Amino acid sequence: MVKNCFSGVYDGFIPDKRIRTRLEKTISDLIHKGTSVVNKLVDSHTEKIGIYRMLSNDRFDYTDLLKASHKKCVNAIDVEHVLAIQDTTEFNYQGIKKKLGNEDREIGPTGINTIAGYFCHPVLVMNPNSNAIYGMSSAIFYNRDWDKKNKNERKYAQQPIEEKESYRWIKAAEQTKENIHPSVKITLIGDRESDIFEEFCIVPNDRVNLLVRSRSDRNLTKGDGKLYATLESQPVTGSYEIQLASNKKRAVRKAKIEIKYCQVSIAAPSNYKGEKKEVVLWGIEARECKETKPNNEEGVLWRLLTTHEIKNIEQDIECVSWYKKRWFIEELFRVIKTKGFQIESSQLASGLKLKKLLVITLEAALHVMKLKLSLTQDECLATSIFSEEEQDFIEVLQTKVEGETLKQKNPYPKKSLAWAAWTIARIAGWTGYSSHGPPGYITIKEGYDRFHLQLEGYLLFKNQF
Repeated sequence: MVKNCFSGVYDGFIPDKRIRTRLEKTISDLIHKGTSVVNKLVDSHTEKIGIYRMLSNDRFDYTDLLKASHKKCVNAIDVEHVLAIQDTTEFNYQGIKKKLGNEDREIGPTGINTIAGYFCHPVLVMNPNSNAIYGMSSAIFYNRDWDKKNKNERKYAQQPIEEKESYRWIKAAEQTKENIHPSVKITLIGDRESDIFEEFCIVPNDRVNLLVRSRSDRNLTKGDGKLYATLESQPVTGSYEIQLASNKKRAVRKAKIEIKYCQVSIAAPSNYKGEKKEVVLWGIEARECKETKPNNEEGVLWRLLTTHEIKNIEQDIECVSWYKKRWFIEELFRVIKTKGFQIESSQLASGLKLKKLLVITLEAALHVMKLKLSLTQDECLATSIFSEEEQDFIEVLQTKVEGETLKQKNPYPKKSLAWAAWTIARIAGWTGYSSHGPPGYITIKEGYDRFHLQLEGYLLFKNQF
């Protein structure tokens, strides 16, 4: 029913054609039903057994699925420069810990080292000039051992970077460099955890730059003091307004941000064993003005480090705007978890099966995100996701969800992906008023779920005549 955008994706990666067909259909079912819980994903017992057997098949594992996903991402890139946003999230399966058992080497402790699960560190590739998502250029899965000593017992600080969990930031960056075509320039973006001295030494080259949020007030070389005081002492070079999304600590608001920047020479940490004693970077301070900061909230303060050379305020603001897109990977995690595809509610009693399921769920979640983000770029056609029959049904639905006033009419070009996304969001209860802000990912997903439920009835009725 839904146009299968994944046909051929696994060719060359999965040897068995029947498994490839089942994978394509499973992703389609995920998008249809909006859940990764197998018992809710399909209706018939035969279909459930088919998915279980596919996930149990030892002729492929999740790394094969990831290779296909990376190839799909790389083939979609149509620009000369991309943003590669990386982050880590954990998946907890404490509810089925007894079913998994301590012998499953694909599962280990997470959280406070007692909760069963594993970690995933994906790299989300985006267009720097729009909200277009290309896919994932890398994704590292890892888990701790139940008998692994804590950081203090194993002298974590003295370990080589290659033996630390934090090496995932460097490994994912190197995989991204290898997977993306050499003609494409890359800016790797990470949060505070990505502020690793070794990463600045190893990753950057002529086509690859880093842009990360500062984790600590680093020492500068040549007696130049500390990073934060140096940034704060710089003159304000300009300001601009940004729209802040809501989180646990703040409501949606517009914030006026003042920008400062300067070149800095970061000293190697005292426990660093490598040859380099310094890295020359550009530091950025983006601080919210008092005039827009509510008294009961913390103002925005980003201190960024980048290998990009900054010569003027325009380049400074550009780096800040790129870092702001880091939020999209947080949204990806949100879409696949509790309020989205409910990946942590799966009852599969195998870490390997759970990881296979996550890879295909990530593809479905990216599909939903692309639909939502199309509302900011109306040049993409609906045919990239929807079949002709589905577009016909969207037209039918639109007559029901559009209001009488111009403000409640679909503002996007007919047959564009944004046109389809607007209607699907309205099905989920979004008002359609621009003053109320755009629909969120969960709203889009709920609308997508309802759309497919109603589509089944529409096609059943249509095919009777």
